[in-house]
Amino acid sequence: MALFRPYDRSESAKPEPRPVETADQAKSGKKEVPTPSRREAEAARRERLNPTLSAKELRVKERAAKNAMRDEQFARSEGTPGKVLMRDFVDSRRSVAGYAMPILMVTLAGSLLVSSFSPDAAMLVTWFTYSVFLLIGVDIYLMWRKYKKLHAERLPNVALKGLLPYMLNRSINLRRLRLPSPRVKPGDEI
Repeated sequence: MALFRPYDRSESAKPEPRPVETADQAKSGKKEVPTPSRREAEAARRERLNPTLSAKELRVKERAAKNAMRDEQFARSEGTPGKVLMRDFVDSRRSVAGYAMPILMVTLAGSLLVSSFSPDAAMLVTWFTYSVFLLIGVDIYLMWRKYKKLHAERLPNVALKGLLPYMLNRSINLRRLRLPSPRVKPGDEI
């Protein structure tokens, strides 16, 4: 067999002639548009990868990306076992700190009204405000002691770092405004 010598091939190994195309077949195989230049092809490829957006579309896209990143970071930071246990602990309790904001807002309004009438009444409202702060402090202290015991039982290898301010912030917020929203009801066992 003469693989590399085409002149030694036999007649049987000749390729078959291709059939002749008709006019209809030739027209369908023809390109309708010319081949784009290299510059045009690269520009089209860049446009597919990074489309040119209007200012409005760009703002919408950036806002969606920022929201997605914020949600991811929020889930990552709020998903630690210490914070999950702290949230459930705070949300399962009724405390003075939970009612602090409404009490202090009423006290502020009362102090503004009363201070114009008599200084003695203003002093009384001021002492009431300080006593509310003292009750909140005592409540937070007792909650923290109780939480440290619970934390030592359930999560002995997790540090308490940053959980006291987290507890203070969560306990002072109104229940409806807490983020992430409470999973347990007041009085539930955790």
